[in-house]
Parts: sequence; structure tokens; C-alpha cells
Amino acid sequence: MTSDDRPPGAIATRDAIASGRLTALAATEARLARIAEAEPGIRAWVEVDAEGALLVDAAQPEPFPVESRGQQELVAFYGLAGRQGGYRPPLVQVPVPWVMRLAWDSSATRSFLWIHEKAAESAARALGRIAASYTGAEIRDLGLDIFGGDYAPRKMRGADRYSLHSWGIAIDFDPVRNALRADKRTARLAQPDAEPFWRAWEAEGWTSLGRDRNYDWMHVQAAARGY
Repeated sequence: MTSDDRPPGAIATRDAIASGRLTALAATEARLARIAEAEPGIRAWVEVDAEGALLVDAAQPEPFPVESRGQQELVAFYGLAGRQGGYRPPLVQVPVPWVMRLAWDSSATRSFLWIHEKAAESAARALGRIAASYTGAEIRDLGLDIFGGDYAPRKMRGADRYSLHSWGIAIDFDPVRNALRADKRTARLAQPDAEPFWRAWEAEGWTSLGRDRNYDWMHVQAAARGY
């Protein structure tokens, strides 16, 4: 099947795959199918390396800003932070390729994340990489199916600065097992099997405060911390 006659919702591949230059091994094909079937609307560019390992690729987005204490870089790039009961930044619903349960109510589920429009495409690509890297059971074991937060207009805890959640550029996963002060010894997402999860985000320019500062391992953000 060529890129011209693929059915709607199928994964778009580079011309090199269509021409037969790259060959997907059986395991890789299964991983591609997981991306295609996980959630309509998720599209990923895919390549296979010489050993058959899946590489999900795309043109790199505009680099995300480096946040200072004054946060002027965030305002220049993303615009104003959201205000409770007031201004709301331009947000996009980004589908998640697996069902998420709310951390505070496991009977309630989410199928999308609210993300700022300037970070939405990169988030979708990262989620596609993650879906390709793990089985459903592995996603649940890591707690990637436990939603801890996305857009939430508020100040940072103990500071007079806006949380990056106020721009819709931060996501929290499994806050119970990745508490704010948990470190690389205790946080679930600090363990070796979480490496593909973090690599997926970092490939898109997102920052883990856990990997960068060894706290808040639940959290990933579309800005670097510059202070």
C-alpha cells in the first residue's frame, strides 16, 4: 500500500518507506499498528533503522523558551498565562492513545489533554512515540494512564509566579507515586523502564524537572527551567 491509497487514519510514512527502502520487522509492524489503532487523529512519521528499531520522527518544532523567574520568556512565546475565571490561552484537545483515569477519582476517565496550541503538535508526537514503546500493561504499570493535571490557571506553590499549567504547557502523570518531593530513588517515573517515556518528550523539546532537577517526577513541561 502506498501513501496515496492508505485509508483515513492510517499512519503516514516517509516516501522512503513507500519506495521499499526501509523494511519493518514483524515486531515493528505490531508497534506501528498500536499507534494507528490507539486513537483516531494521532499521526506519526515513522522510520525503521538498520536493525528494525522503530524511530518516530518529525520536523522539530520551534524551540520552546527557557523560563526565568520573571517568566517574560513564557509570555513572549505563549502569551499571557490563564487566569482563574478570566483569560484562557489558546488550547487544543490532544488525544491520548490510551484511556487515562483521574488520580483523584479512578472511576472517571480522560481521553485527551488540554495543551497550548504552540505545544500541541509536539505533545501528540510524543504520545505517539510512547504508545509505540509500551504495551497497554506496561503503560498501566508505569502509571502513564493516571492523569494528574494539564491546564490549570494558578500560581506555583509557595511562589508569586504562575504555574506552567496556567499556559497549558505542563502535564502531570501519576502524582501519588511521583510526589513533588520524591527523588530518583523513590519516584516511579525515575525507574529505568520509564526511559522511553522521557526520551519521547525530550525528543520534542519538553523538559522533565525530575530528570533535570530530581524532583517533581510527575511533571513534564514545554519550557526549560533557567533558574
